[in-house]
Amino acid sequence: MRRRDLFRRTLGVALASASQAVVSAREFPPDYDASKDLARADWKPQFLDDHQNQTLIAFSDILIPETDTPGAKAALVNRFLDRLLAADTRSEQRKFIEALAYADGAAFERHQAAFVYLTPEQQSEIVRVMAEPVPHKQFTHLKDQIARAYYASESGMRALGYDGPPHGELPGCK
Repeated sequence: MRRRDLFRRTLGVALASASQAVVSAREFPPDYDASKDLARADWKPQFLDDHQNQTLIAFSDILIPETDTPGAKAALVNRFLDRLLAADTRSEQRKFIEALAYADGAAFERHQAAFVYLTPEQQSEIVRVMAEPVPHKQFTHLKDQIARAYYASESGMRALGYDGPPHGELPGCK
């Protein structure tokens, strides 16, 4: 089995296990592409509630906005993180939810509204407050998770200069 096929199956199993109690790698055809599940029009969060998902989309779009490359929103970072969180430990899930809640708390404290209901300028202000002068642990946690998810996506890899096929072979991998 080639490394690419092994990677695809492993990713497929990891993503599918978030939605099923027990998943076997035998259930996935060799050409299974888990990223297609995340891009489905009827996608719904498995772990996050709708408010948390919308907060994550808004927060990640401020950290990695669309420029000459797609941003975190276009890269479906929220969907990837939701799928990972659904399969993560309760401790990690709690840390992530607390970090999102911290953004809402800061928004309520300054603007009497949840983060998703603020203007883009107010949202950016909240992110700056969380990041400076010493980043709050909640900001660092969200930033790290969002950045990892983004740069693992096709958009993120292209932003880093990778111009090969989205899930193609890396040089020397056979």
